[in-house]
Amino acid sequence: MKRLAALAGSLLLALTISSCGAATGPVGTWGEGYNTDKAPYFEMSLAAEKDPSFDQAGFITGSDGCNRLTGQWFLVEDELTFQQLSGTQMACEDIDTWLAKAAGASIDGDVMTIKDANGATLGTLDRRN
Repeated sequence: MKRLAALAGSLLLALTISSCGAATGPVGTWGEGYNTDKAPYFEMSLAAEKDPSFDQAGFITGSDGCNRLTGQWFLVEDELTFQQLSGTQMACEDIDTWLAKAAGASIDGDVMTIKDANGATLGTLDRRN
């Protein structure tokens, strides 16, 4: 019985330690707007099934600081593309809604650089820990 308890404790510790590693890829929360008004953010999750034509794919929810955003993301060779990105159309004063124009992004460490459809940089979002 003691061996079983020790084994279970060791497994739990190993799982806890392995989940503390550095985050990689696009999955997670980007930007400081999560649960905060008037700041942009993306929450990116993986799709349930892997598509062989992409390295990774998933879903986006978030906000441009005013409007709720939702869509899909695809990762191919370290470049993100956003498809079917749509949002609400509320009018907010003194809010720069640059994130709503996102068409793609690149990730360097914990910084996501957001680009428009022409490849011009719109801004950056930091990975939220």
